[in-house]
Amino acid sequence: MTMTDQAVTARPQLMTRIGYTCAAVVFLTFIVIALVMKQANAGASFGDKDQVGTVVVGLILGGLFLMLTRPAVVADAEAVRLRSFLGGWRVVPWDVILRVEFPSSVRFARLVLPGEETLAIYAVQRLDREYAVEAMRGLRRLHAMTHPEPSSG
Repeated sequence: MTMTDQAVTARPQLMTRIGYTCAAVVFLTFIVIALVMKQANAGASFGDKDQVGTVVVGLILGGLFLMLTRPAVVADAEAVRLRSFLGGWRVVPWDVILRVEFPSSVRFARLVLPGEETLAIYAVQRLDREYAVEAMRGLRRLHAMTHPEPSSG
């Protein structure tokens, strides 16, 4: 997580490592299978196209694990930009955000919008512990900056 005076950027830490590791293991497993499929075929007949197809399937499955590395949040004084596992960036201006919360019953932080609608912040996860705490501090600081308390008087 990077936090300047006016911006917070966060990405999942543990889930990113898990995604890269699983992608590599799956892809390498399919490469090994493709290399040995002609020799250890239990009576089946495999050709070069089958080997290439096996590698392609391994590449696709490994790529699916890389989706775990996509979530991100970038927040500044104007808006919060969220990216999930699929799709592009979603921009939410601070003036529509009622609060930033991380209830103990959920795995991800979330933004609460009018009508109690919530948006999950997949980049800030309970698994990341202290990293998530720092990201939440930054997000809450930005929220407080953009939502000043009404002065009584």
